This record gives sequence, structure tokens and C-alpha cells, in this order.
Amino acid sequence: MATITVRFPDPTEERLRIQAAAAGKPVEQHVSEVLEAQTSPIKTLREISGSVHERFIATGMSEEGLAETLEREDHAARGVPYDE
Repeated sequence: MATITVRFPDPTEERLRIQAAAAGKPVEQHVSEVLEAQTSPIKTLREISGSVHERFIATGMSEEGLAETLEREDHAARGVPYDE
């Protein structure tokens, strides 16, 4: 693993320290993880969702149908009438 020195403006350093403390991590670890996330290849939705995407495709449901179903379920869970 490489070691580099990076200079941040004071307000940026303070925000990083606050974020690290909130995550319960040393600031060095937090900064390393932030930089790793920012420089990693972007994952596709298929990579993130894995088999969920494949199961959705197998249902034959459209994205609009899924959105409507989720909206209905959300309203039902909150006890709010669903108006189409």
C-alpha cells in the first residue's frame, strides 16, 4: 500500500474529521476509504442488483408496472389511499 501526503484546506479537514468520528474510524482510514470509493470503477445496476435483476426480468413485468406495484404497496403500508 502506498503512502502519500495530501494537503487539505482547514474546512475540508474538519469535515473529514467529523465524518470519520461519526463512522467511528480514524480520519486516515476514512480518507483512504473515500478515495478508494471515488477511484473505483463504477458498477452497473446489474452488478449491484445481481440475481434480483434477473428475477425481475423473468417476471415479464414492465418497469412501469413495477413502479405502480411499489407505489400501491407503499400507500397500503402507510394506510393512505392510492389514487391512480
